[in-house]
Amino acid sequence: MKKIFFVFIIVCLFLASCSKETTNNKVMQIVNSEQYTVENIQQISKIINGSNDLSKDDVSNLYIEVGNFIRMFAEHTADSLNNCLSNPNLEGIELNAINSEIDKMTKMSNETGVEFFKSEGYVVYGIMPIFLANIFHPYLTDEEYRFSEIEQMEYEEPATLDAAVTISYQDIADRLWMCDKLIANQNSTEELKTNLQAYRNTYIITLMYGADNTPAFDWQTHKMQQEIKDALLNYVKDHPNAESTTTLKEYIAVLERSNYFETQATRAFYFNYLRNN
Repeated sequence: MKKIFFVFIIVCLFLASCSKETTNNKVMQIVNSEQYTVENIQQISKIINGSNDLSKDDVSNLYIEVGNFIRMFAEHTADSLNNCLSNPNLEGIELNAINSEIDKMTKMSNETGVEFFKSEGYVVYGIMPIFLANIFHPYLTDEEYRFSEIEQMEYEEPATLDAAVTISYQDIADRLWMCDKLIANQNSTEELKTNLQAYRNTYIITLMYGADNTPAFDWQTHKMQQEIKDALLNYVKDHPNAESTTTLKEYIAVLERSNYFETQATRAFYFNYLRNN
């Protein structure tokens, strides 16, 4: 009886050790097939979401592999549609069929993570960061997943686009606070903090000087816009212990000396921050 039980334990351990390899192999078989289809993306998602035995190294490698697979799907699909659009003899019915296909693929973005749309006569695409994070959600820490939510915000509504601020300065301040909280979180890894720092620097820079086409200071009077001033003051008031508050407080001190007018001192502070960050 003991011998049978021992053999049973060995078999269980062997099967458990194979589980990780099987999960990894199943995904890599699809990836290596280079068959970039909606069905394969769905299958990859199903396999990973239904597993619980991937190591951190497995997840790190598969995150890259699956991300590349989705990108190749997007490129192949866009190229195929653009080849059709490049036909000089394209007629109305055929053109409508291509537009219908673009609409169809975009409506499937929740299943592929890719949005297709036309820009200047060409089909282009965007890949939603949250889609990949959702595939690997069982393996991500709360901090890693919240970072993907910041990435998704930037994907859907970039803070700046074409050298212009595209969201409210209060929204920029809110995103800055999200970064500050995650960077200060003891569970955030150094790699995650490095990625967050890039976003945080962008938000701080935008709160200081806006963007080229939407400057923080009025073109004629050189006085800071009230919306930005309010966002700065509210941030340091609401988040006194945030790491960004130290920098913003110093900047506000410079602004107060000029009554919130742009001066050589404000420019010097801004460019010094740029150099060091």
